[in-house]
Amino acid sequence: MTSKEVDIRIARYMTGAASEEDEAALFTWLSESEENKRTFRAMKDAYDLGRFETDMSESRSDSEWQKLLHRIRPEVKQAVQGKRFLRMTMRYAAIFVLGLLCMKLADIFRESPDHDATIAITRIETGKGERTKIFLPDSSVILLNSCSSISYDQSFGEKTRNIELTGEAFFEVYPAKSKPFLISTGDLRFRVTGTSFNICSYDNENTVSLVLEKGGVTFEHDGLSAKIKPGELVEFDKATRQTTRKKVDTGFYTRWRSGELVFEKMTFAELTRKLERNFNVTFVFRNEQMKNVTFGGTFRHYDSLATIMKVISTSTPFRYKIEKDTIYIN
Repeated sequence: MTSKEVDIRIARYMTGAASEEDEAALFTWLSESEENKRTFRAMKDAYDLGRFETDMSESRSDSEWQKLLHRIRPEVKQAVQGKRFLRMTMRYAAIFVLGLLCMKLADIFRESPDHDATIAITRIETGKGERTKIFLPDSSVILLNSCSSISYDQSFGEKTRNIELTGEAFFEVYPAKSKPFLISTGDLRFRVTGTSFNICSYDNENTVSLVLEKGGVTFEHDGLSAKIKPGELVEFDKATRQTTRKKVDTGFYTRWRSGELVFEKMTFAELTRKLERNFNVTFVFRNEQMKNVTFGGTFRHYDSLATIMKVISTSTPFRYKIEKDTIYIN
């Protein structure tokens, strides 16, 4: 890949236009030689200092490179082999390169009178059966559940810290009172201080919920706001536009972080949506009445879908058939 092609692919990362081919090419380029790594490190220094430096501290750069490898490797080790392994590896490289180059490239765009103003958006998403840990520029940490995404633009951390969320995520927010941490999901917004909590907001679910472990969160909607206390579950019903809250065992709602699948008084329709996200399958209801039957239980990350279906069918007898990636409920 020529230097011009490298520059073009980096620019595509920054503008959110990178394809999977771009991601693969850039990660391969980064890994194939020490010279490319040194170029990468120089860009990192440019990000830190706000200008290009000719004298670069090799010891500092080597240390940062090792930190990158240390951060990537634990997550990669947990990925499955084959295409999924390669996709996750490329995703981490792309996310890291985006974070390092975002501010510098944005400065170049602003300095060029012939270039239209462009806002660089960082977007991170997971597929079915995938989870990933995200380290934000402000040192906050997000664990993103299956079929979920977060996004933030290049102004993150300047005056405020704005995040867009779809799906489910557990947040550990770094405290910074002068820079509010704001999470938007649909038409709801959560204003956060240094705290840890879980938000579940899938597009195909009827409710949006937040469980607060510690710290403070303010729920905002239609000009109204309400402070949430540690140990509380707040649910917003999308249909009725009503909000309810109650004291709960917060650990029950966050055990998905360790790979557990937990449900309580959940309809079969709701349960199958969770199973679809976790096992990358599709449920087809031939018996519509089964959608409203409720279930409760807990399964471990190593339990197979066949085992889960067998256990569920013993508590409420029903017939089902598994054909490759489709489960028919009869």
